[in-house]
Amino acid sequence: MSSFKNRQSAEILGSVYRNAEMAYEASGDVLKRCPNRSLAGEISAQRDRYRDVAAQARTEIVRRGGVPRPYPAYAKVMSKMGIAMKTANSRSSKTIASLMIRGTTMGIIDMQHAVNSSHGAESRVRTDAEKLLEREQDFCDHLKGYL
Repeated sequence: MSSFKNRQSAEILGSVYRNAEMAYEASGDVLKRCPNRSLAGEISAQRDRYRDVAAQARTEIVRRGGVPRPYPAYAKVMSKMGIAMKTANSRSSKTIASLMIRGTTMGIIDMQHAVNSSHGAESRVRTDAEKLLEREQDFCDHLKGYL
């Protein structure tokens, strides 16, 4: 990342990439345990968006000469185990929606922190990240209907 002309833009792009990549993997694990077809359809559509966002962020990082850094393997294992444990006793829509809201909120916090601490970032990068944060919040708000 030190080769980036604008480290603050790099911070935002890195956060977007890590969170979208992690959300893509975690939502796949959640989908395997989601019997509600309507909820599964919404999670699946969101998962497709995560895949696209991760690919776009990855491409932009590489274009700028950076190296995309995913979440550490241990974090992915912990996520997988947490999802399995929380759905072991219940695969209700409430349980699934709660898992997705918690995970999405963690991503929102990480990305918002990157945006808030990167005031000197390029306006386009900041604007794109802020739009993504709004979409993530909308997704959480919509999932509340399943609680």
